[in-house]
Amino acid sequence: MGVTTNQKRLFINWYLDNFKTERREMVWLLEYMLKRENILKNVHFIFEAHLCPRSIIIATDDDEKRPFRYYKDHVVTTDVDKAFHDIRLNPDEKLYIEVKFEGNRQSIEYAKVLEDNPYLPDDYYLENDDYILLERFIEESSRLSEIHLLKSKIDAALDSGDVHSFNKWSEKLNKLKEKRKYKS
Repeated sequence: MGVTTNQKRLFINWYLDNFKTERREMVWLLEYMLKRENILKNVHFIFEAHLCPRSIIIATDDDEKRPFRYYKDHVVTTDVDKAFHDIRLNPDEKLYIEVKFEGNRQSIEYAKVLEDNPYLPDDYYLENDDYILLERFIEESSRLSEIHLLKSKIDAALDSGDVHSFNKWSEKLNKLKEKRKYKS
C-alpha cells in the first residue's frame, strides 16, 4: 500500500514543529508541498537520496555545511528557489526526500514514512571486509555441499556393492578434507 499522503503530511508538520531549519525558504518549500496533494503523492522519504535522479536532502545538523541540496539528474544545487520552481513545474514527477536530523535513524516518526530507496545498490552498505566474509561463506558452503554430494555417492556405491566407485569417491572426499586442513 505504501505511505499515505496524510502520513507524509503528519511527518512534515512534526518535522517543522520540532526542528529549526537554517533558511526560511526551506520551511516555505515544505509548507508548499503540504498544501498540494499531487506533489505529496509523489514524495518518498528515504535514506541516501543523493543516489536518486530527483531528490532533496534537508539537514538540521549544526555540522552540516549544506543544509539544503536539490538533485536533478546530475546537477546539484543549494538554491531552494530553483528546487521550488522545478517542483512546481513538475508536480507529477517522483521526488525523493532525505531528512537529516539528530536521531533520524531511531525516529519513530521518520520510520512511519520511510520507504526503500529504489536506486540504492544491493551492496551499498558493504565494506571490503564484508566481501571477504561473503567469499569465505560461499567457499565454505560450496565445500560442504560437495562433501554432502560425495558422501551420497559413497553411500550409493556401498549400497550397490561397487568397490571401484566407492574407492573413487572416498579418495575425492579425503583429498577435499585434506585440502581444507592445509588452508586453515
